[in-house]
Order: sequence, then C-alpha cells, then structure tokens
Amino acid sequence: MTMKKTALVIVLAATIGLLYSQEARIRLAVAVFDDSLTYASENIRAGSAVTATLENKYAASKRFSLRQRDAIKDYLDGITRVQLGLTRPETIKASAGDLKIDYLTVGSVSRFGDIYEVDARTVNVDTWKIVHSRGCSMYSISKAIEDISWYIDRQLTRDYAAQREDPAIKRPVLTVHRFKDSNNDAAQTGYGGAFAEILNSNLGSYYMITTVERTYSRALVNEKALEMAGVIENDGSDDSFSLQGIEYKLTGEIRVFKDLICINYRVHDTRDGRVIHMGAREIASREGLRPAAIDIALTVEDLLNNRIGTLKIESVPDQAEVLIDGEPAGSTPLVASLSKGKHEIMVRSRSRETYRETLDIRPKEIIVRSVRLKPLSMELMEKAFLFEKARRWAEAVEAYKNFIETYEDTWDADSAYYRKGHVEMINLKRYDDALVTFQALVNRYPETMIRAEAYYGLARTYYLKGNRKEAKAVLDYLLENYADTYAAEEAKKIRDRF
Repeated sequence: MTMKKTALVIVLAATIGLLYSQEARIRLAVAVFDDSLTYASENIRAGSAVTATLENKYAASKRFSLRQRDAIKDYLDGITRVQLGLTRPETIKASAGDLKIDYLTVGSVSRFGDIYEVDARTVNVDTWKIVHSRGCSMYSISKAIEDISWYIDRQLTRDYAAQREDPAIKRPVLTVHRFKDSNNDAAQTGYGGAFAEILNSNLGSYYMITTVERTYSRALVNEKALEMAGVIENDGSDDSFSLQGIEYKLTGEIRVFKDLICINYRVHDTRDGRVIHMGAREIASREGLRPAAIDIALTVEDLLNNRIGTLKIESVPDQAEVLIDGEPAGSTPLVASLSKGKHEIMVRSRSRETYRETLDIRPKEIIVRSVRLKPLSMELMEKAFLFEKARRWAEAVEAYKNFIETYEDTWDADSAYYRKGHVEMINLKRYDDALVTFQALVNRYPETMIRAEAYYGLARTYYLKGNRKEAKAVLDYLLENYADTYAAEEAKKIRDRF
C-alpha cells in the first residue's frame, strides 16, 4: 500500500472514529436555573452562576456534546412566555431533531441564610420526563456544583437514561404541581416554591416512578397567568396533565410558626380529580426541608408502586353513578386509583338494576369492568302510586317497602324511601316509622336534592312530633349545607315558626 493510500485510510478511520464518538455523546443544553424563588438568590443572580458553571463542566467532558443556549433560545423563551400566560402551551412542543439535543438540564437555586438549595434535573426534550436528578444543600454554590457534577459524571450515561425511559417497565407518572405559602411568615420565606423544587428533584431520582419536570407541567396550565387572575384552586391542571399522560400530581402548602414549619401534601389522581393520599410533616427549621422532601418522596414512591391499583369501569348506558365503599366516586366511564385490598363497587343508573361487586385491588394492576345495567320493573312503584291516589295509605307504604326490598341498591329506591316516609309522616302520622325511613334515606348518600328532602322530612317529622330541639338542629344543618335547594326554602317556613 502506498503512503498516499495509507494516509487516506488513517484519515478515514479517524473521521469514522470521530463521528462515532460524537454520535455516542449525549447531546444536551442547559437552561438558565431559576433563582427567583428567594430574594437572596435572585439578588446575586445565583441562577446564572450555576448555569454557566454547569455548562463548563459539560463542555469539558468527553461524554457530552453541549449545545449553547443561544442555539435553542427561542425554545427556552417559549417556555417562559407560556408560564407568563403570553402564549398557548402547545407552542413549547419541540423535538430532539429540531433542537439538535436529546436532553435539557433545568433547575433552581434558592438561598436561606447561609445555605443554598441547588437542584438540577436532566429531562428528555420530547417528553420532559426526568432521566437524571440531583439536589443538595450547601454553604457555597461552587460546592453544590461539585456535588451535582460528581453525580452527573458517574451516573448520566446513555445506558442509564435508556433504563429510566424503558417503555417495557410500567411506572406511575407524576409531577409536582404547587406548594403554597399559606401564612404570612411562610410567604416571607418563600419555602413553598423551594420545597416544590426539592421534592421534584427527589422524586426525579427514583427508578420505579416517572416524574415529569414541573417546569413543563406548570407551563401546561399557564400558572403565572392564573396567579395574576387570582385563579388557583380550579386551574384545570387535572385535564391538562391527564391528556399528557401524567397520572398523578402533588400539591401542598407550608405554614411557618415560631418554632415549627408544617408541610401538608396531597397526591391527586388527575384522571378523576380525587385525592388518593394526604400526609403531613413537621420540621423544626429550614434545614429540615430536604430531609422532609426525601421522606415524602419515599412515601409517594411506595404508595404508587406498592399500595395503589387502578380500576377502569365502563357501562351501558354510560354516565352511571359509581360508588366505591359507599362513597360517590364519579360517573362512567371512570378510571380511579384505589388502595390495595378489597373494595365494594356499586354502579347504578336511574330505572336500571344496580351492579355490585367486591374487587381485590392489587398494586400496579388495572382491573377493567364493562357493565350492562338491565332495566328494572317499575310495577311495584306504579302500584304504590295507585294506592296513594286511592288514599289507601297502609297499602301504599307496604308497596314502597316491597320495592325497596326488591331494588335496595337502585337509584329509584331513593324515591321509594322518600314517598314511604312522607306517607308515614303526613297521612298515617306514624312519626317514629317516618323518622326511621328518612334517616335510612340520609344514610344512603343519594343525590343532593333527595338528600336535602330527606333532611327536610326528618325536621318536619320532629316538628310534628313536638320535638322542637331536634327539629331546629336538623333545620339548621339543612339550611347551612343545602341552602340552594327547594327543601331549604320550605325549611325556612318551619324555622320561622320558632
């Protein structure tokens, strides 16, 4: 082989080796870290300092291919605009191909006294799922960066990221939504925002759950615009998150007292809006924020992997009422998270037979039920109406009783209970029987209108029986809790007689 050919082979081999090396590298960029959570960190522009230092660490490593922030400036600016409510969330959709990166490192810096709370998460730019996370509490920013860089250098590889994103492994998907500062002392410290970031980082480090970066999830609901509009509680986040495949969200609040910091948190199922777990932690000082976040993250990870299963119910007809362990859970079609163990499920619809089953819920399993509700016979109810029309009161009561015994679990039994109690109270003046009937109706958890009428029946029976003390107590409860019902209007007439 001539020297010219040899040199060509060497150059070609080197070029192939360089291209392979570049392909093997992890392509990423660093977004400016948020330092606005506390005045002390914002005042010294701590976020910019952390970002620049971390960029230098990436650039010096042979494992990473760093893309400068200027190259993805429009994408990063888009996230900011969405969070300010200036544009729609859909505008921040991007792909690794468009940005020429696979991952983006985001995070925050807070400062409380002499301590810096620094949190860094590396996320997939297509899904915003966290593939690597590290946070620490340090007395200097440089020490914090050393700690975070040490973990990134030893953990963040392509294999590590691929394992975290392996679709074959079923992991619960969640995000940390919001922790509010709930009293003046808490508002002055800014603990709420910092704690949400710390908790976000801790959850993002766990292998058996998938955490969607809160920078993205907050943008989905235009949080800043909602704050300015004063809309926080009913922010529509459940629907937004559920559409993005985020199954659970964490919210909470922090209250600061002289010698105590109280942290309350909730885990919400975004598919039906229910709170599936509530917890609290009390710490003596700000040094306890990160340990408390670690403790809560462990609890949530265990909850979602070992203590929660999923129930999916569909019915014909749909929009049937679902009760779980006697409590209203929503309407079909319904997807709900339930604690492991046995649960009583009831599905009912007006003029239909009720479906009832005891299910054994197991962690991380989905139980699917397709229910067909058969029409029920209204013959007994119609007979009771005819007896009432003929003023045959005792026979009407007996017919309602037979209907209740036959269709105890049905929605229509609520009406039978009410009519039975009404006849016992007004026509037969069997007040004790009427009280038993109305109390049974209250205990059934019927719809709001029927429940209000049941309380009205109780109050009126007590009044007719001469027990004004009990009558007033029930009337007061009715007017306080069901003020917008017709029953409440009638209740006012009785109360005015006292």
